[in-house]
Amino acid sequence: MKVLFVTPMRDERHAVTGAAGTVRSLAAALAKDGLAETDVLDLGPLPFEEIALPALTALLSAERGRIAAADLVHAWSAATLFLRPLFPATLVVTVGAPDGTLAPFLPSEGEAGIVLLPAEQCRAAAALAGHYRRILENHKRRDTRPWGSWESLRLMPDHKVKHIYVAPGEKLSLQYHHRRREVWTVVAGSGVITVGEEALEALPGRVFIVEKGQKHRAEGGPQGLHFIEVQTGDYLGEDDIVRLEDRYGRK
Repeated sequence: MKVLFVTPMRDERHAVTGAAGTVRSLAAALAKDGLAETDVLDLGPLPFEEIALPALTALLSAERGRIAAADLVHAWSAATLFLRPLFPATLVVTVGAPDGTLAPFLPSEGEAGIVLLPAEQCRAAAALAGHYRRILENHKRRDTRPWGSWESLRLMPDHKVKHIYVAPGEKLSLQYHHRRREVWTVVAGSGVITVGEEALEALPGRVFIVEKGQKHRAEGGPQGLHFIEVQTGDYLGEDDIVRLEDRYGRK
């Protein structure tokens, strides 16, 4: 997973004090721990109050490839928010000045493609690192697991769509979720899907509904199993999993 950090511009009124140093420390810590490949786009030399919008647009357009290559963009500068169409990745932004006020151009809570972090959580790299680990986990585009792999196709505040592949003979843990409901639609392959106490044959076109708190799992057949998972709920983080049984020893 690749994360691009964008530092504030010089004299940016709503920037968190010491943000540039915090950005570099956090990027280094995440890379050292192997949690993400990190890159820093330093806008610090640019004067926030004086730079013309065309010049800023040209600068960020020149970095389009670097930005698009990132899975997440942590935008500590308001400059990136003026030009959000250039950023296809999720933007993780700090909000608020040290006095607690909000800039009028910042997004509102729950806006698609945005994660808001209170300014007080962004002053120290060490304090932010723990919070950011969860952000990285919950906003991955794809991941490999002992049983196969998954890819996030769409991530919104109230729903997530994933493609899940279960390799032949492998199986997900028997699990349930506290805060989300899932609908699984089989698109290829075969296998067995367990919902509650029922173990049912999984074939293309079949749909399985998993309610909150209901135990479930999927097992791949001879050619593996592909299904689309649609999650809905008030929290869609990858850490909302309670494993009841797991052949790979995960908790």
